[in-house]
Amino acid sequence: MWRIAIAMLLGDKPKYLALVCGLAFAVLLISQQCAIFMGLLIRSTGPLQNVRQADLWVTDPAIKWISETRNLAESDLQRIRSVPGVLWAEPFFTGRAAADLPSGATRIVNLIGIDRTTMVGQPPLVTAGRLEDLRIEGGVLVEESSRAKLDNVSIGDTLKLNDKRAVVVGYCQAKPGFDSPAVVYTTFANAITFQPLGRNTVPYILVKVKPEVGVEAVRASINALPGVKALTWSELNAITIRFILIETGIGINFFITVLLGLVVGLAVSGAIFYQFTMENARAYAVLKAMGTKNWKLIGMVLIQAAWVGLIGYGIGVGLTGLFTLQSRRPGTELAALFPWQLLVGAFVGMIACISVGSFLSLQKVLRLEPGVVFK
Repeated sequence: MWRIAIAMLLGDKPKYLALVCGLAFAVLLISQQCAIFMGLLIRSTGPLQNVRQADLWVTDPAIKWISETRNLAESDLQRIRSVPGVLWAEPFFTGRAAADLPSGATRIVNLIGIDRTTMVGQPPLVTAGRLEDLRIEGGVLVEESSRAKLDNVSIGDTLKLNDKRAVVVGYCQAKPGFDSPAVVYTTFANAITFQPLGRNTVPYILVKVKPEVGVEAVRASINALPGVKALTWSELNAITIRFILIETGIGINFFITVLLGLVVGLAVSGAIFYQFTMENARAYAVLKAMGTKNWKLIGMVLIQAAWVGLIGYGIGVGLTGLFTLQSRRPGTELAALFPWQLLVGAFVGMIACISVGSFLSLQKVLRLEPGVVFK
């Protein structure tokens, strides 16, 4: 019977193609928008994606998200270093600076400052030059994908960061932040020179715990100090994602888009599949008149639905996968993440779309009278 069902389905090529294309578009819209949404959430965590050496991030208790916090004082750094169980604690700077380019244009950059001695917080990969050259007064590393945004500066070129002279000493690779600014690395001492902040100059303190001491014990000791809060990588990541979801409205906007894709898939598949069943009513009536049981007719309808559903699903997620691969290219402004959980979610959406069409078709087939064939 399944061969007859597939032959009926392929016999009407225009409606078959319309079904497949409608489902593929719905799956593409659902999976692609979810992939972009997840990519933006990951990108919003900014420096967190590039720094994994520390066990704890110490910052102000009123932190909103990774790019919005109140600076700590140098005395706070010394207090953290004196906490029992702390192996090391180093300052970490992240902020915005106006860069004057050789062409005369101005560009806002994400300025990241790391400790000049230990280099804790360094970029994941230095592609040209030496990391140690950051110790040069005004030395900076430009992130590879940011070069085009900064007039393709070369090693040895100079920039002005907030009217302070900066020398490009190399290139590196690092993940950009939420608003995808150009990323520039320097030492903490250079960073607070490029961007004077007043009395408090330390946005974050990176803390490594001694191996024999538990992270939770050290965190409790730090949190007992006034005016500071210690967070794990996961906690700071969750705070940032929660801020993006709630405070920016991005979550509800993407939810509406995904819901629209689901509605489009339901409407297209339901309408076309039902119309396809109506036009093949005589064929089903013939099968009923020949004594075919209802459960076999149900199986035929479900086979047809599964056939177009799986093909549409494959096309949709395939196109989303190609889009995601494109977004991984260096220098691209696209943000997409396509984990296996999203594949499962898109499959569930496809099942929901074809279920509506299948239900409507089954109702028509089961109520069909065999005598229709003689009319």
